[in-house]
Amino acid sequence: MDQRLLKILGGKTEDYPHALEAKYPRIFGKIMSLWDAPDIGDYFMELVVDKRGDRAGFPQDVAAEIVHLSLVHAAHHSDDQKTDVWEVASGSFTGYAASTTPNQIDAWTEPPASFRVRIEALGGVCSPEGYLHASESGQCAIVDLFLDAGVGTEIRNERGWTALMLAAFYGHHETLERLLMQDANVFAVDTGGNTALHWAAFAGQVDCATLLLKNHADVDARSNFGWTPLLQAVTRRHLAMIMLLINHGANLNIEAQNGNTALHTAAAAGYTEIIRPLLAHLADSGMKNLDGETAVQLAIKNKHDLAVKLLLSAAEQR
Repeated sequence: MDQRLLKILGGKTEDYPHALEAKYPRIFGKIMSLWDAPDIGDYFMELVVDKRGDRAGFPQDVAAEIVHLSLVHAAHHSDDQKTDVWEVASGSFTGYAASTTPNQIDAWTEPPASFRVRIEALGGVCSPEGYLHASESGQCAIVDLFLDAGVGTEIRNERGWTALMLAAFYGHHETLERLLMQDANVFAVDTGGNTALHWAAFAGQVDCATLLLKNHADVDARSNFGWTPLLQAVTRRHLAMIMLLINHGANLNIEAQNGNTALHTAAAAGYTEIIRPLLAHLADSGMKNLDGETAVQLAIKNKHDLAVKLLLSAAEQR
């Protein structure tokens, strides 16, 4: 086991990515080599979703461990973090388990030959992978043909992502709209328990999130980590997304499995532009996480002086 990562994980061997290290040692090594580098976020994105559409995908246990690591990194290693990442005592994502999802082949209905010809004429591939790739890349005309041919909206890739999740993550508003018109399930979850709204929030795709919310997506849906779309948006520092979710009634005080709320997360990272609206909308600054820490204590520990002032001022006014 990599002792550096083990220390980052608070010494908890049950949180260690054993499958990733054993099955994909080069990817594991690259993650660790980039851990402190600006490129790590892009690399996690590349691993989470195949932009080229030509990769077989990771087994569920490995995919879950990659998402786990990306969230640990995002929660504890923000751009302006001043503490040494080696000193993070993190039990942040214990108890993570991948949920089961339908197999993409089981949901696949072979389109009639006439549709296959039209799909291929537009440069598409008439297969489950081709359908998902068209959704991922925003090829709306091809997606329309698949839908007109009777292909279901709930086909999934190896990570449990539906076409709706892919369109939401990549910001393909028109494709998303087409899928929703065909009753794509806004409540569907992937292997990590994330909905399409989680992924829109993670990527900062405000227009897509707005459309999902208009179609009754659960603003407070919780992933296997206990993360809501709001927590995803706070971790990724997407202020416009945060305001959208707040305006749609997001519960500011939902705790993730580590007991951190949106305010804890923003305070630990020193995101003052996020702390302000959270406090203005009555986020509870007195809540404690599983380590018994309030938001202001996290800000003090991480030496975010302005965040400390904001939180202390809010506490005085309570």
